Amino acid sequence: MLDVFGDYSARDPLTALARAARSCPYQEPAENGGLYALGSEDVRRLLLSRDVWSERSTDQRLASMDEQDAARRRALKRFLAHWPVFSDAAYHDRIRRVTVRLLRGTVTPETLSACARWADRRLAGTDGEPVDWLRDVARPMALEAIVVLVGRADAARLVRLGGAVMDELATARIDMARIDRALAAVEELRAWLETARSDPPTPLTARLGALWDDPAYGPESATALLTQIVTGAYDPTTTALCVVGEHVDSDILARIPLPSVREEVLRIATPFRFASRYARRPITVGPYRLDEGERINLCLATANLDPEQFPEPLRIRDRGNASRNLSFGAGKHYCPGAPLARAVVEVLLESMRKSGVHFRVEHVEREPELPMLRYRSLTGRLVPAAWTDR
Repeated sequence: MLDVFGDYSARDPLTALARAARSCPYQEPAENGGLYALGSEDVRRLLLSRDVWSERSTDQRLASMDEQDAARRRALKRFLAHWPVFSDAAYHDRIRRVTVRLLRGTVTPETLSACARWADRRLAGTDGEPVDWLRDVARPMALEAIVVLVGRADAARLVRLGGAVMDELATARIDMARIDRALAAVEELRAWLETARSDPPTPLTARLGALWDDPAYGPESATALLTQIVTGAYDPTTTALCVVGEHVDSDILARIPLPSVREEVLRIATPFRFASRYARRPITVGPYRLDEGERINLCLATANLDPEQFPEPLRIRDRGNASRNLSFGAGKHYCPGAPLARAVVEVLLESMRKSGVHFRVEHVEREPELPMLRYRSLTGRLVPAAWTDR
């Protein structure tokens, strides 16, 4: 059994996820509701199936809450319903096309050069001093991706606000304090966009401003899209860059082509480990039957560690350049920001290979929740390739 509600801050969840992928294809509903599908074949099939979709059904847990708490929970759910990742049907098709257009051209040579300069600077001249990989490498490089989207002046602020929304999404339980912080952050994000659209700092901001004024979308959709883009670009990229520091050494960089290493990093990272779907009609999943509206939780992380699909799943291997992992989803909900995340990760790998160093971890601490991989601390030292066997 996979402990969905366990505290994983001090233990690596990869072992538990890989064990579940190997031996536990299904897990019955927990307190948050919904069957869990853990095997790669089922997860991929359901991501592509027309029998399920992302639009959320009624949350039965609201019935046990007082009306004030339930109202705040419903308000956040209404906002999230405007995100492309949590929507479906005609609205999803329209907002996804908008999102793809918004993100087109964001992987610029200038962005990659800025990331490369930062990586080169941090990987050189440390003289064996302790390095805070999360603070000094992963977060600044991921922030450069946000800068190209919303401008440098407010990038860090928007990341902080988006982080409050991600905190609520990261927990499998209803947590009213997190809900309140998320709602407050949404109001600040809405206020920022309302102001920024009059003098947009970037092309993406200008397009979001046009979406705000478009009666077919309006302020709610524009704010939702801003929030999903910021959080979707920053958090997964930060996580993947931390996985590079924790798992990639000089031997891997010497033996395996960088595109393959990049895909393995993203496979192991799987920043968002679950994708919820809801039955559009009665369906059968393995030995289980789901009625219309019932929830199934697709575990992308266990699918990416399924030995039937990825032999020796905990090892970084050359599995070819063709990506078969599900870190960015699949089908019509495939993440349109994937090229940006891939590009930033490959910049760091190239800088590490060029500098001839890798990161030797001395202390790692993660956020406790299983649904998302996020780091609290990742410290250690940079080690030249010639020292790796000492």
